[in-house]
Amino acid sequence: MPNNKTASSSLGWALIGCGGAGNNHAQWAMSTPGVEIHGFCDKLIDSAERFYQKYGGSYYTTDPERIFTDSSIDIVSIATSHHSHADLAIAACNARKHLFLEKPMAMTTSDCLRIHRAMKEADVKLMIDFSIRFSGAARLIKEQIGSPLVSHGQCMMNKADLSRWRWHPEEGGGPLYDVGVHAVDLLCWIHNSDPVEVYATGGQITHPGELGTKDMIDTVATTIRFANGSVATFLMSDAGSSSVVSKCFFEFFDGSHSAVLHEHFSRVTFDNGQTSKPPAIERLPLLIEAIYYDTEPYVSSHAGIVSTLLVETIIASIQTGSPQKIEIPNLNK
Repeated sequence: MPNNKTASSSLGWALIGCGGAGNNHAQWAMSTPGVEIHGFCDKLIDSAERFYQKYGGSYYTTDPERIFTDSSIDIVSIATSHHSHADLAIAACNARKHLFLEKPMAMTTSDCLRIHRAMKEADVKLMIDFSIRFSGAARLIKEQIGSPLVSHGQCMMNKADLSRWRWHPEEGGGPLYDVGVHAVDLLCWIHNSDPVEVYATGGQITHPGELGTKDMIDTVATTIRFANGSVATFLMSDAGSSSVVSKCFFEFFDGSHSAVLHEHFSRVTFDNGQTSKPPAIERLPLLIEAIYYDTEPYVSSHAGIVSTLLVETIIASIQTGSPQKIEIPNLNK
């Protein structure tokens, strides 16, 4: 294991990307025993300094290289804009840092594979923050429903602020890369199978001509077929949310029973009326466990690669108007 750490050692941690998602990562680092906060990095020095003042550590910087060359740092959280994930993650791997990477893993499958290869060559661990995976309610569904035969759901957001970087074509990629990756990762995880075919329809429905490029998608209705024969559908848009139906929900059927994941993925209700809101699963301890015991992280690079590939395939299906086959890359090559 890099840095010759043992299970009794503390692990040095640093953050690149001191924004909203970065705030979550910093709070997780503060609350995880055995983690020592060292550095904060952001392209805006004021943001990095604000995090340093709030969370402590040894320094703040605008230069990621200072993080990568710091031998006291074992884990780097990357919570920057989507388009920067690949280069930063590869640089961190090359510096032999373990990674906690915000979703999406990267904005193209080819970049995801570049990260995966760098991770393997450096022999470091990488975990991706697909937040629904850490929902106690989602975990309970996976444990009790098993592999569903059919599922359906929606992610209906309130009207978006198009000035935010997440809606910028190159920087964020729009809602499919921001919200859609969560949905497709959840479905692959709960269905316990890789996708083999996608059919999607949609496009610029809620913001026609407002998104900078005709290729940006604000609304999508998708059907996914999995290798185990199960199917799933979901709807995603910023057409607004309802006071009657949870704006984000998924329902899973296994042939005998069903379960609904709702209240923004925090509550599960089963078909017998039983309802539960389990606590969220702590994130960083799962990465630390993988580091110490040399095991696969809770949310691995495979999940990141498949989710980005699914998003790309959904876009291709919308653009062509045809179902699209999916071939999962061989990660053992």
